[in-house]
Amino acid sequence: MTASDTVEARGRARAEHDAVIAAGDHLIQQMAFRDVPDDDGDLTIELELSARLTNPRGGLQGGLMATMADVVAGRAVFAGAPAGSACVTSDLDIHYLRPLTVGPARARAHVVQRGRSRAVANVDIIDMGSGRLSATCCVAFSIFPGDAATRGVLET
Repeated sequence: MTASDTVEARGRARAEHDAVIAAGDHLIQQMAFRDVPDDDGDLTIELELSARLTNPRGGLQGGLMATMADVVAGRAVFAGAPAGSACVTSDLDIHYLRPLTVGPARARAHVVQRGRSRAVANVDIIDMGSGRLSATCCVAFSIFPGDAATRGVLET
């Protein structure tokens, strides 16, 4: 694949992604996360539990808790990033403490470090129905300047 083929493929992928977002069809949009006011974090979101999201024992799926942590931490970090930059998850460490079975699930992000090229956020996931901490996470991000994609920095 030539460099121009790569740029063209990246452009097609971006256009397809933008169309999915505009249509409201992206998986994250379908998760029905909602922002909630919370003085204890930089950004807080909630998710109602349903049979579509829980395991056979009625607990929120662990992968969805990790997704929730990644989404809230990424949004909190991205909110303070320079205009036009890209933030990508570089590491996510999650510790499951107890099942989240009552709901709603609340994910509270706190950005603990933000530099020019890296950021780290801690996320607590709380079962609001029981008031108990269900998981705690540390999420790290790489931050790329706005022209990183055009230079091919984000290629894998």
